[in-house]
Amino acid sequence: MSRWRDEARAALALYAEDARMHGARPLSYTDLAVMLGKPPSAARRLSPLLGALRQECLARGLPDLCAMIVAAGTDMPSRKSFDTLSGTWCDTGLDAAGVRAEQAALRAVDWTRI
Repeated sequence: MSRWRDEARAALALYAEDARMHGARPLSYTDLAVMLGKPPSAARRLSPLLGALRQECLARGLPDLCAMIVAAGTDMPSRKSFDTLSGTWCDTGLDAAGVRAEQAALRAVDWTRI
């Protein structure tokens, strides 16, 4: 699990750097993979990293950054992430409106402090 925690911390740091330069914005799964120095094809295998990233954000008292990792050409996480037992995004209890609220909370974060 340490590998994923370390990658989640790196992803958070890289996102914060990007947000300081460009403002908090959605990134595609491919964008995240490339940002982490992985090939674009690694985007399909990010699930364990996203779970660790969610936990890292929770531990730091941050909104869930995974809400900003979206399907290419959209402003929402993948449709598959809503195909859960609870019918909510990644079983978080959030519907599409809740994800948008989480994205708004992420836009309000002072990324210079991360």
